[in-house]
Amino acid sequence: MELKFEQIAGFPKSLSETPQHFCPGCTHGVNTRLIAEAIDDLQVAGDIVGVCGMGCSALLPDYLDIDMVAAPPGQAIPVAVGLSHEIGEKGLVFVYLGEGDLYGRGLSALFHAAIRGESLSVFCANNLNMGMSGGHLSPTSLLGQKTATTPNGKSTVKYGVPVDFTRLLLNIPGVSFVARFKGFTAGEIRKGKELFKRSLQIQKFQKGFSFVEILGICPTNLELPPPEAVKQVKSAISGIYPSGIFKTPEVGITL
Repeated sequence: MELKFEQIAGFPKSLSETPQHFCPGCTHGVNTRLIAEAIDDLQVAGDIVGVCGMGCSALLPDYLDIDMVAAPPGQAIPVAVGLSHEIGEKGLVFVYLGEGDLYGRGLSALFHAAIRGESLSVFCANNLNMGMSGGHLSPTSLLGQKTATTPNGKSTVKYGVPVDFTRLLLNIPGVSFVARFKGFTAGEIRKGKELFKRSLQIQKFQKGFSFVEILGICPTNLELPPPEAVKQVKSAISGIYPSGIFKTPEVGITL
């Protein structure tokens, strides 16, 4: 009997063989591979430019074998917009950055790019804290969450309540695609690559601004082993940051 083998997984061509330096259990590594797989599936490695923000996302140029540009804090989207205007329909531009950078210093740039309907794909890694700076409070940190700057837990008195910035984008006409998935559960990781691909396809066909948020974990700053970090974050975000596709070019808002 002749055995037949079929390859069902492999090493993405757009993923560099450089050893990654993300902390054990960090979801940035998962995100990086999914982006590489999406680029390979669409066969756009030679026609795409990535822009990374500050913090842990600034490591991405070492791990993706494509053209990448590093941006100053809060300026990843303006840099990407400039590149997008220069490249035009000949190529694609995506932004990868953390929620502290995007929703903190870069919030104005995010909403103005969305209002203008820039042909851009923005991927935000939201792990509920400012990871590389030592685990400081971020705009999406949860009430009661202990961080380096809120050792007794985040309170509403000084810091307000967590805001779902992703869904604030829904009613902006220039925004075509909005989605979110958990980067720490197997079922949603499988969907994540398709969301990245969908975002890039929307940009390719000039359908407007697209946005994907990836909920992640930061075991180092949570001071928990990765399995325990997953359990804690999964429970804590329930009902606050739901997963799903919230808006598409075809049917509009889907909530």
